[in-house]
Amino acid sequence: MDATKQSQAQPLQLEESSKMNENHLRITCRVFNIVYSVAQRCRPLSDVESNIELHIKNGLDLGIGLHSRETAVKIVDFIAKEMKTKLFTKIIEKNLKICLIIDEAPMIACKPVVILFIKVEDSVFSPTIFLELVELEKQDAETICSSVMESLNNVGLTKNYLEKNLIGFCSDGASVMLGRKSGVSTRIAKEFPNIIIWHCLNHRLPLVLDDSIKEIKEVNHFKIFIDKIYTIFHCSYKNQIELSEISDQLEIEMINIGTVLGTRWAACSLRLTLAVWHAYPALHHYFCSNEKYLGMAARLENIYFITDLALMIDILNEISLLSNALKASKIDIIRAEKLVIRSITAFQMLIKKKGIYEKKVDELITSETFKNIKFVENHQFVGLPRERLLENIVTNLQKRLMDCEHLKGSCSQFHDRSKLQFLNFLEPDYWNVKEVLVPWKAAEEQLLVFNDIFHYQIDINDYRDFVRNILKNSQNYAIPGSVQKAKNIVRTIAVSSAEAENVFSRMNIICSEMTNCLTVSNVSNTITISQIGLPLGEWDPTPTVKKWLRINHTDAAWIASEDANQEVI
Repeated sequence: MDATKQSQAQPLQLEESSKMNENHLRITCRVFNIVYSVAQRCRPLSDVESNIELHIKNGLDLGIGLHSRETAVKIVDFIAKEMKTKLFTKIIEKNLKICLIIDEAPMIACKPVVILFIKVEDSVFSPTIFLELVELEKQDAETICSSVMESLNNVGLTKNYLEKNLIGFCSDGASVMLGRKSGVSTRIAKEFPNIIIWHCLNHRLPLVLDDSIKEIKEVNHFKIFIDKIYTIFHCSYKNQIELSEISDQLEIEMINIGTVLGTRWAACSLRLTLAVWHAYPALHHYFCSNEKYLGMAARLENIYFITDLALMIDILNEISLLSNALKASKIDIIRAEKLVIRSITAFQMLIKKKGIYEKKVDELITSETFKNIKFVENHQFVGLPRERLLENIVTNLQKRLMDCEHLKGSCSQFHDRSKLQFLNFLEPDYWNVKEVLVPWKAAEEQLLVFNDIFHYQIDINDYRDFVRNILKNSQNYAIPGSVQKAKNIVRTIAVSSAEAENVFSRMNIICSEMTNCLTVSNVSNTITISQIGLPLGEWDPTPTVKKWLRINHTDAAWIASEDANQEVI
């Protein structure tokens, strides 16, 4: 009789245990969803407690555990780790080519930090994936290099994998990164000799104008004057208030952006010069009303200054267009060259013909808005030599075309190459079709270079089919498999580290006064969820929660259900 009762009780206990497990899983998933949502919006994790309190008040069962901020931090770390494990396992299984992108980040908790991204080979476009914020003990090249290699190894990208699949390195122009003797790039090139090292084009573009002006070897009165305006208003709160009365936009640009030209983004310099352009009469009135600044007013009355201002706006507008285009997530090395060539053409046209703002100068001087400004030709402060400046810009932009000069000291494959022209054989836009025959021996010789550098062999027959298809119909042609994969590999080479700017913005949100107790690792994991996590509606927390519960089964309800299972067994 007792045996019969015991046998009848076993299914009931299993059913109760199963319901308890399902209920606990459901509750934990709800908590994980709340934490995930907060992290994805880069909100302080203390918001989790108030969100949970609100949901409980609205009648949602969220259990009695996992409600604290400290637990939320652990959950974020756990989710981020699972996401990266899943993502990089797929990358390794598919044996995909990768490009490493590094940028220096602001300090977190008084610790120097670098940002790591990985650009991954893909059939559609090569995505740039946030890898990690790496905390450094020192900011020297040796420490950065060893820390980066350790970080890559932690996600499964071992040295053996990198030797076959790491094809590129991109960073800003800081000497610690691209120094030829002992920079990070030089150290990485010693480990991986065929790697393509690239100076971020978005960081190089502002230097185009700066270098072009320096080459003129004449005093740049325009830059001196703009910097002087910044100094006047940046160092005095009283002057800032007076400036805001003149123009709110000018105050914002002066205070937030600072000096013009130099290494700053082209768009920043453009916004500042446009602000001066729009507030020109108001600035002149302000300087005229203050005896200390009569010299500044005289500069504004100089016809050469307003002419230079118009020229600089036209130049910065074109450079800014190029810079913004290069920030696009789908940009690749071939597309980047086409964009630079397009800008070169625009500047060559500007040499022959005045730009939009230059054309406005004569009309503006005689307008009602400028009637109180008596313009004169002050030969003490002559204008910039227009034609020579534009020619220098064209020359310096041409140096950026597939430029590998900075590679020659570290990469043996480029000793006799100043440019990456061997990539053009994959792009019909660069071909002179009239001279192309099948087989195209000159191009097939370049396949050997491609094979050596990227550790990938393009099938000769596939390439001949590719060329034949283009000669038959250049508008609509099929691309054989091995050629398409080669094109995908080329797209993986990063030409810009602009993705880091987005992470800087998220870091500023996360590293607020309310979250200053977070470690570099905590901040990194929050950014991981924010950057590479699925939208909340598409994310399924169940697999992650099940793994969490297996590792952290300390909840009373969970222990009770496990005990019930053991009794039944």
